[in-house]
Amino acid sequence: MAHIAAAGQVVGAEGAGESPSRPAARGRAAEAAKIRRTCLGQSDAAAATATAAGAEAAAAKQPPAARYRELFAPGQATKTWFGVIFSSAQVLPYFAIYPFMPQVLATLQISGADTQNLVLNLALLLGGVIGLSCR
Repeated sequence: MAHIAAAGQVVGAEGAGESPSRPAARGRAAEAAKIRRTCLGQSDAAAATATAAGAEAAAAKQPPAARYRELFAPGQATKTWFGVIFSSAQVLPYFAIYPFMPQVLATLQISGADTQNLVLNLALLLGGVIGLSCR
């Protein structure tokens, strides 16, 4: 069932944004620059530094040590909280559902481990489809 759910999410994600590094690595610099401008709000000057020469120069520099407080700095806190909430929304339901799933589904008179797993995976698939359709 997980394969079916994953296939549904891949199909539903058609047209979703991608990292600008992927088209840049495949020689599509104009597309990468457009993604940087529209999705990341970076200027063309920032996009120009992401070219092959700029990437090599950036790789030669050692970035400064990162600190946890930078995650919550102005302009970054929203992205950090989005990541925390998104990850929690994916992981926590498994800890909430799986321990009690046999009891809940038995109360609903759904017996048999295979049937219970099928019902759970269909519910997760439905949630993924709803999540992708609410963009």
